[in-house]
Amino acid sequence: MDKKLELKNKLHEANESLLRQEYEQAIKIFCDARQLAPGDSKVRISHYKAVILKFNQSKKNTLSQKIIRILLITRGYFLSSKNANELFRVYEKLWLLEPLNIKYIEKFVIVCRKSKKTKFISLAIQSLIQVNPNDQVLLYKLKDIAIKSSLANDQLDILHKLIKINPDDQDIINEIKVTEIQCEEIEKKDDPLLHFKNKLKEEPDNISLRMEYIDTQLRSRKFDEAISELENYLNSKASSIPRLEKRLYLAKEHKINFQLAAAQDRNDIELIDQLRNEHDQLRIEQIKLQVDRSPNDLQLRFDYGKVLYDCRKWNESFSQFEHAMHHRKRRIRSLIYRSKILAQLNKKDVAKKELEIALAELPSSSREKKEILDLLKN
Repeated sequence: MDKKLELKNKLHEANESLLRQEYEQAIKIFCDARQLAPGDSKVRISHYKAVILKFNQSKKNTLSQKIIRILLITRGYFLSSKNANELFRVYEKLWLLEPLNIKYIEKFVIVCRKSKKTKFISLAIQSLIQVNPNDQVLLYKLKDIAIKSSLANDQLDILHKLIKINPDDQDIINEIKVTEIQCEEIEKKDDPLLHFKNKLKEEPDNISLRMEYIDTQLRSRKFDEAISELENYLNSKASSIPRLEKRLYLAKEHKINFQLAAAQDRNDIELIDQLRNEHDQLRIEQIKLQVDRSPNDLQLRFDYGKVLYDCRKWNESFSQFEHAMHHRKRRIRSLIYRSKILAQLNKKDVAKKELEIALAELPSSSREKKEILDLLKN
């Protein structure tokens, strides 16, 4: 079975068990899911949540769990601080035995920092908040951990939980305002677009860097910004830069595809037709630019003809295949396309002659022979 599908099935099964409050079963399946996707944060946070829900239900450890706890504490004591990843695994298991034990949370936080797995501190905090959103004592302790771990977003999340419980607490209100500013500053600092903008100020003609910047803009769906900035940059250059020109068309195509998906969701037929026409024009414009620069490239002429054919531009397409016929490897296929175009223009007799020329030039074992014979029958 495909790993992604297996993971999806396991998560579905585990969440079903969670809804039925079959925590042991859910935890077992989440552990299996973590084996399939060790770095998946969603799987890990679901596992954490299941363990915390189970602990909240019983608040007690069995004898076997107490023995496991002693063994984990002993192993953690003898492990070298250099073995950060193994320490992380040990203290994660120890914390999960008693997830509300602040001492174990703090130890888990320490090894997370040492093993550079700070995102798991956030996952642990988020899991505890989700399961215990009204436990003020725990929330204040988690807030302190978030502050020490420089997790401003988690700190803000906890403060919002606290203000719901204490709506008139002015200290919390003031702390929220300060933390919101911190979160905005962190967001600006971590903004990959800002990072690339600053880099491009230092190296404006670094093509690879500019391409990374464009790709980041497209992932952020900043299509207009990407197109406008790139067009301005290309217009400022004395000569063409094919790699960036290709990226420009890609950005325009992404924008159209995004708009097309939205139009299809709304079933806006008129806009769908308009966007499809825009997409066709974009494809034609892109290949035409290449042909204009290399008019003697017969492969480009063939590619241009195919694009025009796909866009139902019969006469223009026919003209390009007339050039492409002189390409030794594209001659037969060009004749077939010309025949199809002539058939679309209701010139059946001439279309048949094109196929007969192609058939006469083909060796008996050619893969295109059957296709031509089928076309001649029609």
